[in-house]
Amino acid sequence: MPPRQHGMQDSGEQRPQGQQPQNVFTRINTDIKALNTSLMLVTQKINSMVRYEKILGRNLVVLNRKLKDLQDRPQGAASGGIDSAEFADLRGAIESNTRAFSKLQSELDYIRQNYAKAEDVKEMKYVVESINPLEFVTMKDVQQMVSEAKKK
Repeated sequence: MPPRQHGMQDSGEQRPQGQQPQNVFTRINTDIKALNTSLMLVTQKINSMVRYEKILGRNLVVLNRKLKDLQDRPQGAASGGIDSAEFADLRGAIESNTRAFSKLQSELDYIRQNYAKAEDVKEMKYVVESINPLEFVTMKDVQQMVSEAKKK
C-alpha cells in the first residue's frame, strides 16, 4: 500500500468525477516523491557503509602486516630491541622530565596569578600619564598661593 494511503480508510463519499482522477494522480505523485526520497537516503547510507568498509579493510591489512612483521622479527637485543636496563633508564628519564614539567607548570601558574599582564601595565601607564601626578600642587604650594592672593 502506498505511504499516503497507509492507515486511511475510504469515507464512502462520492466526489465529482472531474476532481477524482486529478486527486488520485496528485496522491500517487506525492507517494512517488516520498519513496524516491527514502530510496535516495538508503542509497547514501549504503554508499557510506561501503566507504567505511573499504577504510576498515585497509586498516586491517596494515595492522595484519605490522603484526606479521613483529612476529617474524627475532627477539632480543641483537635485533635492535631494548633490554630491561635501557627500558628502566628511559622510564627514569621520563619520570624526571615529568616532574620538571610539573614544577615549571606550577611556577607558570603562580606567575599568571600574581603578576600583571602587559595589557594591565599599559592601562596603568596610560592612567598615570593622563593624570600626571607631578603637576599636582602640594599643601605648601596652596598655602603660598592663598597668601599671595590675600596680599593683592
